[in-house]
Amino acid sequence: MHSDSDEDYVDNPEELDSNVFHIWGPLQKPVTLQYTTEQLHKMIHEGDIDLDPEYQRGVVWSAPKQMAIIDSLFHNYYVPPVVFAISKDPIDGYETRLCVDGKQRLTSIQKFFDGQIAYRCPKTKKHWWYTTSTTRASRTEIPTYEKQIFAQKCITCIEYRNLSPAAEREVFQRVQLGMSLTAAEKLQAVSSPWANYITHLEKTHLTIEGGLIDHIAFDETRGRAFQNTAQLVYCCAGLPAAQRIPTAPRLEKWLTSPDERPSTAFKAAMTDVLSRLWELASDLELDAPFRRFKAKVAPVEFVYIGVLLYVMRKGYTAAEQSRAAFIFRRDIRKAHVDVRFNARVAADCWRFIDAVENAEVDIEPPSSAMTNGKRKSLDSQSTPTPAASQRGKKKRT
Repeated sequence: MHSDSDEDYVDNPEELDSNVFHIWGPLQKPVTLQYTTEQLHKMIHEGDIDLDPEYQRGVVWSAPKQMAIIDSLFHNYYVPPVVFAISKDPIDGYETRLCVDGKQRLTSIQKFFDGQIAYRCPKTKKHWWYTTSTTRASRTEIPTYEKQIFAQKCITCIEYRNLSPAAEREVFQRVQLGMSLTAAEKLQAVSSPWANYITHLEKTHLTIEGGLIDHIAFDETRGRAFQNTAQLVYCCAGLPAAQRIPTAPRLEKWLTSPDERPSTAFKAAMTDVLSRLWELASDLELDAPFRRFKAKVAPVEFVYIGVLLYVMRKGYTAAEQSRAAFIFRRDIRKAHVDVRFNARVAADCWRFIDAVENAEVDIEPPSSAMTNGKRKSLDSQSTPTPAASQRGKKKRT
């Protein structure tokens, strides 16, 4: 941790002497301990270990890879240490170990104890289970003595105390082993006002039970829900001055800025947008933008449907917003075989949004749109294709 004098010294960069060696802001030295697999299993179930801090990825190891770590433990092969950051409740003093690194290993151990994965004998290929039940009578249970041997296997654990949220995420980024972080997971590990706000949006609108991921078919694994939410917020935050295209370098630069933060008005607007998106996706009379398409919602579609709702959040009915979102997906998929984030697709998304803002798209709901006394079908009403509209007066960046 910095001392007060260190902080003062850093604030005056002109006084720094590059010829003087100094370690700036070291973390408090961690403690190395050993816990048995039995202890770790108990701590997970009793809530003493938190496997899911905000920056952590999901469970990404396949069952064979999880079973392989069990084999390594039985055969006394090296297993990398688990890294914890200890969080202390300010009221009751209760300590929780946040898993900074080692979630896949701990999850594998927990699942083995709970009978969710087996030990596979490398010689006979037979599966042996730590726990069986009456409903799984065909499973062969490991003998008691060998169970006790596994329960006493030790895992080396590194414990940090007094880490700031930013330092905790920094440790997470530095110690990744095995499967490397995806670009989305790296973004999720950032600590900044914008990143913290986006995490809040993800938890309260997307991944919450009954949230958007339960109503919209899109990929939310390995940090993608956070990434898509960040892309949406980034695009909306640029309006009305600029039509942003959320490339990875731009998004990372914006997200890691320590000085910028969302305003109260912008937060309210984004809450309205995500609430309306949930309404469209969950209401059978409004869900045509999602129900009428066989394909999953592509990340670029999720982001720009959100942007579309952002620019339509005032003065439009839910039915008009639903209609606009349906036409948007239909036209983008007609214009592009490969619907993904690239300059061409993003430019057409912005052209469509321009056209809606300028009343160039017929967003009158089909229930009230009549042709020769008959209602038009949802697909029959013509609109200019995104590429046909060449307005784009706003600066596209």
